[in-house]
Amino acid sequence: MRRCLLSAMGLSLGVVLALPMVAPIKAQEKPAPAAKPAKPAKPAEDRLDGTVKSVDKKAKALTVRLRGKNLERQVIYDDNTKFTYRNKAASLDDVKEERRVICLGKLNDKGQFMATRVDVRDKG
Repeated sequence: MRRCLLSAMGLSLGVVLALPMVAPIKAQEKPAPAAKPAKPAKPAEDRLDGTVKSVDKKAKALTVRLRGKNLERQVIYDDNTKFTYRNKAASLDDVKEERRVICLGKLNDKGQFMATRVDVRDKG
């Protein structure tokens, strides 16, 4: 019984002596920086990577065979679509059959892939 009482007193004394040491350490912690206002997230664009099978300038559409798949997708473009060739400014004239392209854009309400950028590469 005496041992138990001494142990309890020793433990209590240890806690009482440790508290003053913890308080200054806690006071030295740097306050968290103020939260910055969140930037509006830019919606991620979808990406199609493949080989041009046909170009229809009248309908403003490309047919692209997807890389690594036996699927073809129609890519629609408009006057706002940016064309690049090897990551440099280009035009629709650089889009030719059998050239590899990377198309960035979104599906429109009709389920068509509307390209905002078409990057033309060398033959696939």
